Amino acid sequence: MDRETHRRLRRGRPRVVSRAAWLAACLLSTGVLAQESQTTLHSATLLDLFPFEEAAKLSSTLPVKRHVFFHVRAPAGRDASGVLVYVSPGNSGELPEQWRPVLDEKRLTWIAADDFGNSRPTAERVLAAVMALRLARKLHATDENRLYIAGMSGGGRVASVAIAQFPQLFNGAIFMVGANFDAPKEARLRELFATRRLVFVTGSRDFNRRELRAVRDRYQEHGITRILWIDEPGFGHEPANGPQLVQAIDFLDGR
Repeated sequence: MDRETHRRLRRGRPRVVSRAAWLAACLLSTGVLAQESQTTLHSATLLDLFPFEEAAKLSSTLPVKRHVFFHVRAPAGRDASGVLVYVSPGNSGELPEQWRPVLDEKRLTWIAADDFGNSRPTAERVLAAVMALRLARKLHATDENRLYIAGMSGGGRVASVAIAQFPQLFNGAIFMVGANFDAPKEARLRELFATRRLVFVTGSRDFNRRELRAVRDRYQEHGITRILWIDEPGFGHEPANGPQLVQAIDFLDGR
């Protein structure tokens, strides 16, 4: 989706449909593109996704009527899919091209918020991730045993906070070149968190590598044993590549 169309959607103005978009719509109506996964842009507020009283409590973090925009891409077909909530270090929630075939093969719905990069407070970014999971479950049939969160760099740090605070929501997490040590305060949630699978992705050229290893070690000291450490020679401070993502997802799936 081009930036101008994105801006029009945000302002609520009528969208001008290009000839290419019109042709794509016609092809979809005839079934020509029906088997291809399409990325769509959705907006939601706290009031759309939470009961009123719960949304009111969350309003100290985000206004209840504020629209958050999410990029969503579900695998083709009607079968239930898992969900990968992604927290970006930047302001775009678009799915990286090289990850598309992996998510299709692994049957994972991608969802990520726009404008919730490293410049935003952690609490807002964690809430946007929880909103993303709720929206994904609302939009598509979901495999409740495959609800994952991932992030890169500062996004990985937010993902580590999110799964520690809400282990009842996420079954596993992927921390790409960034993570914080965090753990639930309630005993019940600590026990649940100990069952979650965590993946760390780093490499010899990642400037966060030493810190990431220290975070992993602290988790292990606190009884978190379901950990996969991916440490690739020559890999820098960058998103996971395709093979790394496959390895990470297979581990989260228990393979």
